Formats: sequence, C-alpha cells, structure tokens
Amino acid sequence: MAIELLKLIESLENLVEHETKLRFLNKAWGVDEDKFFTIINKLRAALPEEVKKASRVTRESERILSEAQEQANRILAEAKEQAHVLIANDEITRAATRQGDEIIRRGREEAEQVRAEVNAYAAQVLANAEGFVSRLLASVQKAREQVEGSRQPGES
Repeated sequence: MAIELLKLIESLENLVEHETKLRFLNKAWGVDEDKFFTIINKLRAALPEEVKKASRVTRESERILSEAQEQANRILAEAKEQAHVLIANDEITRAATRQGDEIIRRGREEAEQVRAEVNAYAAQVLANAEGFVSRLLASVQKAREQVEGSRQPGES
C-alpha cells in the first residue's frame, strides 16, 4: 500500500509536469503548479516513516534482484563458454585419439612387414648356411672316406 501511495504521488507529478499540454503563467489546466508541487511535497513528507522505509526496501530489493540477475547471466555465459571449451577439448581429444590409433595401426603394419622381411632374410641366411654346412659335411665325409680307404689292412 505504501508503495502504491508513492507511485500515485509520482504519477500525479508526472501528469502535471510532463503530460499537461495546456500551460499558461505556470498553470496547467487551471492548476497552479507551484501550489500543486508544494502540496505533493507536504504529502510525501507526511507519509509515515514505514512507508518511506518500505519504498527504500523495495528499491533496494529491486537493485539486489537486478544485480542477482546480472550475476546469473554472467555465470550462465561463463558456463556456456566453459561448455564450448570442454566440447572443443573433447573434439581435440577424439581427433588426437583417432590420430594416435592410426599411428599405432601403421606402426603395427610396418612392424609386421619388417618382421616378415627379417624372417625371409633369416631363412635365406639359414638356407645358405645349410648349403655351406652340407658341402662342408660332404667334404668331411669324402676326406674321411679317403683317409679310411688309404689305410692299410691291419692298421687300426
């Protein structure tokens, strides 16, 4: 109710001060503006202190509410920004994971290819060694046969 009284007083002031179209010798529609504003100021001064206090509390609560709304908007904006950063980081992580998986796959393929080449080379080296050992064994057997064939009967 107190707030309504103050608003009504302000409405009267605005009506005479701003919305009056017909003015002549400091009078609006036949109303002496000076007397009108003097009465309005006396009315405002005569209002109980509680009414004035309620008005101040209302203005303060509106200011606090406005600040809270601004803070909520800032927090929301920061949260959205962080969400964008997290999404971007998630996309970077997924891209890095895909790239890492591709590098591992290629590394495994190359390792398998190198392993196959090493095995082929080892098989070739072993085949050459086997051939050499076979020829050496044949030479050893031939030499032994010659040694055994050249022994005289009765010699042990």
